[in-house]
Amino acid sequence: MLWVALEGLPAHRRCLLASFQPGPLKAGQSFFIRNNCLRIGQDVAIALDQAREWEPSAVGPGQAEPLPMVNTCLQELFAALPVPGKDAGLGQAIPMILAIASGRDMTTFLPDSLVARAFGSLGEMARASISQDMAQVARKGRELVGLGPGLTPSGDDFLGGLLFAAHFLKTAYPESFCWEQEAVTDLVEWAQTQTNPLSHAILSDLALGHGPEPLHDVVNSLLTGQDLECVREAVTRLLGIGHTSGWDMLAGMLTGMLLVTGIFPRT
Repeated sequence: MLWVALEGLPAHRRCLLASFQPGPLKAGQSFFIRNNCLRIGQDVAIALDQAREWEPSAVGPGQAEPLPMVNTCLQELFAALPVPGKDAGLGQAIPMILAIASGRDMTTFLPDSLVARAFGSLGEMARASISQDMAQVARKGRELVGLGPGLTPSGDDFLGGLLFAAHFLKTAYPESFCWEQEAVTDLVEWAQTQTNPLSHAILSDLALGHGPEPLHDVVNSLLTGQDLECVREAVTRLLGIGHTSGWDMLAGMLTGMLLVTGIFPRT
């Protein structure tokens, strides 16, 4: 699966960014590469001779800041986030996630809202993340798969953001985060029949640490102790993705970052 977008939009390993509108494209068209030329359907041919492959930066063992610094950066980000509106999908759950992490009472939601439908699952996943219980995260994550409208339902995007954060925490701090991956692998495989193929492909990518450029930038900025303005800039670009996908992935990513145990003082 791939898509074509104009330059200036977020990079992704499945995306071809072009400086031109490549002609008539339709969802579901087949594509192939022959003689260094990408052919889409019968009418579109794009030469790849001058193409550059995008490689997101990654933070490996020994390259990240100590976890207390990550804790500080995460707390600062929570405090600086814009207030999610009613059009933020599961991003509306961010105040609840912060409340759970801080040991405060949870925010309530209207019974007919998307977040209200996922309220219990989101809370359990936040608590499981704080406890580094990825098996429980995977169990409750099944309740989110396919939840919400659109090509990538909010539940899938939230779950993908959480697994994305968990992947990079385990990569950067292998001695601090060492859960078994079987539960996560089983969850992603099970989700294949519970959501649409496009969304499952994106969810699988996120679980393996492949996401849109701004999501990489947010996580990398937190792990390397970048100043708050750098993190906020990446968050702003992330929130521009899709109708609610940016908010959904952000909420999931923040929940996954709660794996940094004990990061919030409880009052």
